Formats: sequence, C-alpha cells, structure tokens
Amino acid sequence: MKKIFLAGLVCFSVLVSCSKKELLKGDLDIIPLPAELVAGDGHFIINESTTISVNTEEEQAIATRFFEKFKTATGWLPEIGINKANADIVFSADTTLENEAYELEVTPKNILITSGSGAGFFYAMETIGQLLPTTIFSKKEQTNTIWGIPAVRIADKPAFGWRGYMLDVSRHFFTKEEVKDAIDFMAEVKLNRFHWHLSDDNGWRIEIKKYPKLTEVGAWRVNHNDKDENTSNWWGRPTQQPGEEATYGGFYTQEDIKEIVAYAKARYVEIIPEIDMPGHSLAAIASYPEISCSTGPFYVGTGGVVRNNTYCPGKEVTFEFVENVLGEVMDLFPFDYMHIGGDECNKEAWEVDPDCQLRMKEENLADTHELQSYFVKRVEKIVNAHGKNMIGWDEILEGGLAPNATVMSWRGEKGGIAAARQGNDVIMTPSRYCYFDLKQGDDDLEPNLGYAYSFLKDTYNYKIISDSLTTEQGKHVLGLQGNLWTESLRNWSQITYMTFPRLYAVAENGWTKQNDKDWDGFTNRLINQFKRLELKGERYATSAFNARIYHTGQQDGSIEIALKTEVNGMDIYYTLDGSEPSLTSTKYEKPFFIKNTTTLKATSFKNDEQIGNISEKTFPIHKAVGATVVYHSPKITDTKEINKLVDLNFGKLNRGDRNWQNIKGDLEVDLTFTEAKTIESIEVTSLRFTNSSVYVPEYIEIYGSEDGKNFTKLGEIKQLEVSHTQGRNKVKSTINFNKTTVKAIKVKAKSVNPIPENHRRAGNASLILIDELIVF
Repeated sequence: MKKIFLAGLVCFSVLVSCSKKELLKGDLDIIPLPAELVAGDGHFIINESTTISVNTEEEQAIATRFFEKFKTATGWLPEIGINKANADIVFSADTTLENEAYELEVTPKNILITSGSGAGFFYAMETIGQLLPTTIFSKKEQTNTIWGIPAVRIADKPAFGWRGYMLDVSRHFFTKEEVKDAIDFMAEVKLNRFHWHLSDDNGWRIEIKKYPKLTEVGAWRVNHNDKDENTSNWWGRPTQQPGEEATYGGFYTQEDIKEIVAYAKARYVEIIPEIDMPGHSLAAIASYPEISCSTGPFYVGTGGVVRNNTYCPGKEVTFEFVENVLGEVMDLFPFDYMHIGGDECNKEAWEVDPDCQLRMKEENLADTHELQSYFVKRVEKIVNAHGKNMIGWDEILEGGLAPNATVMSWRGEKGGIAAARQGNDVIMTPSRYCYFDLKQGDDDLEPNLGYAYSFLKDTYNYKIISDSLTTEQGKHVLGLQGNLWTESLRNWSQITYMTFPRLYAVAENGWTKQNDKDWDGFTNRLINQFKRLELKGERYATSAFNARIYHTGQQDGSIEIALKTEVNGMDIYYTLDGSEPSLTSTKYEKPFFIKNTTTLKATSFKNDEQIGNISEKTFPIHKAVGATVVYHSPKITDTKEINKLVDLNFGKLNRGDRNWQNIKGDLEVDLTFTEAKTIESIEVTSLRFTNSSVYVPEYIEIYGSEDGKNFTKLGEIKQLEVSHTQGRNKVKSTINFNKTTVKAIKVKAKSVNPIPENHRRAGNASLILIDELIVF
C-alpha cells in the first residue's frame, strides 16, 4: 500500500511539474523573407521525444549541428537517424529543386523538409531556427519551456548566388574563434560567401611556408590604438621608429586556415581569401623589401598609409614572390576564386623607378595605369593556372580589364556596370549601400567608429542590378556583399555593432526578389532578431529605430526641435528636464520650440515596447545670440555666413555640416551686444578632422570691451598638445574668467600653421571649424 501511494505521488508530482511548463510559440518573422510563405493553423511541439529521419550522413550532420546549437537552452538532443521509420521530422530529397532551394511544411503532427542539395537542407533548418521561440538562444537551460513551431508552408530559393560578407582582419587581428562566429552569423541568414581580407599595410595574417618573415615581421606592428570610442585617429598615429618593438597583431597558421575552411564548408559558406596587391602592401614590403620600388627602412603601418606601400611591377622578383605566395594561399582554399585587391594603388614611385620605366618601355605601356593593368593581367594568369578565377576591386578596370577577371564594384556602381557591359562577372558592393564601417545613424549619437554614411534603409533598398544594364548584361551580376573594414574597429563588440542589423538587410537583398521586399515588413521582423542577439550577448545597433534630433536656431533666440526615426510607425517620447523618457513622458507629435538651455532626451517605442536607445543632446541658449558679428580675420561679409557663430545652429561630427564656420588662417572676430551684459565664460567647440587639414586652434584668447572700442583680455586657453593631435572628433574649449560687464567681446584663435611633420597633411596650413561662440 505504501509503495502504491509513493508511486501515485511521483506521478502527481510529474503532472504538477508539467502543468507549470509554459508553451512558447515562435513566429513567422523570418529574415531573409522566403520566396513563398503561407501560414497554417496550430503549431508543432518539438521536445526530447522528437525523432528525425534523414537520407544521408551529410543531412545527419546538418541536423545534428543544428540541434547542438540549442542544447544549452533545451537540455536535450532529438534522436536523428538515416531512413528512420515514423519520424516526426523528415528530410526528403528532390533533385528537381534548384541548388540552395528548399520546401518546408510544418503541421501540428510533423515537419517535412524537401531539397535537392545539402545547402537547401541547411537553410531549411536555419529557417526552423527562426521559427522557434527566441528563448531557444538562451545561455541557460529553460527547464519549464515547451517549444512550439508555428504551422507554415514555405517554398524558398535565393534571388542571387553570391551573398557575401567581408571581414578585414589586417587592420586588427581577430581570433580563430571570432572568425568562426562571423561564419555562424552569416550562415543563420543564408549568406554563402565569406570574403577574408588577410593582408594590407597593417598586418599580414596568413602563414606562408616559403616566406616566413611575412608572419615573423609582417604580422606585427607597434600598438598605437585608440582606447575609447570617442576619438578616431587612424590617419594620425605615429609611425614605428627604429628600436621600437612591434607587439600588436597575430596570424593564422595554415592548420588554422584549414580548420576554418572546413568549419565554413560545413555551414555552406565558401571562403574567398584576399591578398592585397600591388598597393596596400606595406606589411609584405616590410618583410621582403626587395619587392618594393622605394628605399627603406620599412615598418608595418601603425595606421593609415598612402606612400611607399606598393609592389614593384618592374622587377621579376616581384612576380616570383606573387606566384609563390598565391600558390600557397590558393592551395588552402578550395573555392573557385582568389581576390587580389588592386585598389587605391599609389603609383608615384613607379613614375621614377628605373625598373618600372624600363618595363613600360619594353611592354609599350603608355602610363602607370597601363602598368598596373599589366601587373594585374600577369597575376590573373597565375591565378587561372591554379584553376581559379581572379577577383579585384573596380580599380582593376584602369588601364584595361583582365579578360577573365571578376570585378567587385565599391566606388559606386559605375565600375560594376562597365565590367558587366564588357562581359565580365561583377559583385556589387558600392560603399554607400554595402560598407558596414560607415556610420549608420546621427553623427553625434553614434559611437565614433565610422566616416560617411550607410544607413539601414539605403542598404535594404539598394537595387543590385542597375536598370541601365540589359537582361543579358544583368546576368553577369553575381550578387552583392557587405564589407566591414576595421580601421576604427579593434574588438568584437564593435564588429557586431557595425554589422547588425545591416547584415540582415544585405541578406534579404541578396535572397529575396526585388519586388517582394518591403521596408516596413523588414523592420518589423528585425525586432525579433534583436531579441535573439540580446540572448546571444551580441552588441547591435538600433540606429534606424533611434530618435534623431534636428534643430534650427530662430532669430528670436529660441530653437525649433524636430524628432524623427528612420523606421516608420515608431512612437517617440521625450523629456526636457534631463530625466529618462518613458511611456509616461511627452509624446512627440510635431516640432516644438525651446527658449532656455535644455537637455533633451528622446527614445522610440513600438507597441509600447522601447526599441530605440535614448538620444540625448543639450542645447545651450546663450547671451551672444543676436549679437552683431564683425570678422577682422578672415574677412567674411556674406550675410548667410556672418552670423553662424551666434545663430544657435550647432555643428555635428561631420566635415560637411553647414553649421560649421570655416576659418582659413587665424580667427579674429568681434561680437557686439545690443546692451551691456555680465559674462563669465565662453565655450568654443571646434571640429578636429585632420585628414582634411581641419585642426583645433593652438590657443584662444577672449577680450572684453565696455564701449565696443577698447578691449581688455579676460582669459585664454593654450592647447598646443590638443591642437597638434590628429583624429576625427569634436573638442570643446572652455575659457572661464571673473564676472565682467561688457558691451562687446573679441575672440582670437591661432590656427596650426604649418601642420607638423609626420602628420597626414604636413607642411600645409590648417583650417579652423567652429560652430558657435557660447557666452554665459
């Protein structure tokens, strides 16, 4: 009797435990959007009792790897077998389906997956991954969860065969495990081409047995990295000096490469290696100076490099080096393509090098553009001899395109269009739409990690095949690729922030037909992807969802504020007292005005859920507004320009922002008030954009006058070190002084002239850009 009671108690406990389990059902927010999707009724429950039948060992490996990803959250793996009878999930082969295509039918009773290729079965499983509840990505076991997959019928195939992502590991080295992470997040959204940028001026990342110095020397540089996300100084880093030790970098052994290639292959991702040549090659030249036209000493670049970084096409030893290096590289990568760079080649050394001049004479080459074409065509023969196709950036069109080359069009679409018209294959990757290292939001609200812009909406809406191409020419467009250059990105957190969510836009653009894309639908589906990223612990950008702050200074001393999001249908709430905005804050309906110094905070909501980050900006309304402005140096009389320093329009971290006042040379300007005012400080915000000769002033002096004629110095700030620092950011200078009643003030600022040695624009005169003279 006691045993029966205990047995009953156990059963009761199990029932109670089961009753506490929560059914979580996934949704249909799939990215990329399938070609055909019809929602069904009900859901399929997947659990430890689920069985899976496959046809081959390849399919078994696909299913096993898929469920292993979620074992942490589920605590179990389903039973997977070849030709398993009465299985719940069945793989069915259909060789009439195109490569990468699949069909997926989910009912409450079972799941049927049909494909004619391993890639198709793999992508079907990745679709199931997105149909599962987002908590499947949790890093803790979800013991009280029942996993539901919504009933659906999907027939799917890609619009383009080339759906790529490029990671630059030369500027900053990323570990083998991090590279695998990149391959994983590509595979989850059905991207299939990983372009691996393995060499540049700043690091050689692949072991070459015949040339060991490439990794002994070329893989390491002196560490001059920025320590935060506020200063961007790629072009202003000190070069390596004799005796300095190069310790920053790393490389992949050939065994590492083989491991990563196999890892990618199992996820149906092909890897295209890039070895940059003839330009962007300082790491190689520092290792083997004999392939250069210039004289050393050579050091691996610590930052931006534009000179003495080019192979010498006049020497046969250069082509011997290229053939040996590419031979080892191509042997490691089984895919059909080899990328040789070919971009941004500085040819100035070729103009005077005797070997190059002799080569040009012997080959009857008209100029150095044709010499570069000669180099590229010889390299193409090396690549083709190994059974590979050569890819180069669109600069390889200059001087004549190699006959079989594939062009990667990055400087807009022009190069790609020209190559397609010539009958060469093309991969479209124009920087405006496809460069993930560009900023994706408001200059002042984003981490200072990029330059120029590539907004999510532009990436998503980019039309891959230009209307200017005929149908036949359009067939040469293989697809598109998102590129992530890493000059400003030194850690994995920054990599994922700049990658997501633009990677989703590239994925959908490459997979989904142009006419089936829908911006609003895509951004709605993105929200679930954000939840998955959160659970994975990945940093991502909500820039397209964030409230962007627009302001316009008014003549009456107020500022008009407008708020907007890139994504449609968002609700924006804001505060003006510095507190955090919420659903109980003021809802933005239309532009409004502020009349006093204000800290504005705003964020966005969708269905009462906060999606955007908090956007914050302080607007100082100060005592110089409406003052009469007279420029003594430089002479500025244009009425559109003359009041920029007192118009309450503040410049963003953007060289082209029209709210900056451009000062050529030193500044001397007077501000005269309509009545005497008591003042005690002046703030001056300067733009530092040294790559364009824009420098912070060396010093600023403030003078006051009671009568508007005779001036006495009130204060100054000397900032020689700050002014001689290179980079790209905004610098605020504050000059405090004793309270003084004045009718006018004079501001003097000394420009950097000449720009110091070893700077990008050394010897030139600098510009000063300031946006407002803020007087309190």
